[in-house]
Amino acid sequence: MKMIFDRLKERRNYEGYTQQNVADILQVQRATYAGWETGKDIMPLRQLFKVANSYQLSLDYLTGLSDDDSKVKSKSKTIDVNKVAENLRTFRKKQHMTQEQVAKALQTTQSNIHKYETGKCLITTMYALEFSKQFSYPLDKLLNRK
Repeated sequence: MKMIFDRLKERRNYEGYTQQNVADILQVQRATYAGWETGKDIMPLRQLFKVANSYQLSLDYLTGLSDDDSKVKSKSKTIDVNKVAENLRTFRKKQHMTQEQVAKALQTTQSNIHKYETGKCLITTMYALEFSKQFSYPLDKLLNRK
């Protein structure tokens, strides 16, 4: 399974972009993007969303959760935190799980799950990836991309 930073570099090279080109798209410093691409730092979900939209790829492909590199056109230009919260809540309730059970699976606190499910803050990249892995739930679906 490819790691997120492998896919970022691989895709950037495929598209013929420099790190500076991608950094400009994301409106960050080149060094910041370089940290994400090398795996030194974790790319924030909002930035990952922008890259996926720019490359027209699924978040699952970019993060290494899938090997399907089919083109994906997203109508959403930004992440709707409330929709993500609703998707998390709906999934948990359909699975008949408590927030505590989800928290345990993600190795976080019930308080964090509550914040994510109420839209007080956007789920972090790390927990979104773990959620997708643990529960076989596509990131694109979680973030309402398709």
